Amino acid sequence: MDVHVGEMNSTVRMTDSKSMLSPEVFERIVRAVMQRMREERSHEERVEKERRIRPRASAVEGSSWE
Repeated sequence: MDVHVGEMNSTVRMTDSKSMLSPEVFERIVRAVMQRMREERSHEERVEKERRIRPRASAVEGSSWE
């Protein structure tokens, strides 16, 4: 099952000082995740647009096989 999160807020608490990330590294990770989320949303929008049924020009003008 796919789950897509539109917006998420989270609090991160570090308990081990050896495992802490520097603020700069943490910011880079957040930016990379946000960029990936934007790319995924954009991809899903393109896929949905391609799946939409829309009238063809030949249907409006009449069938060419008649």
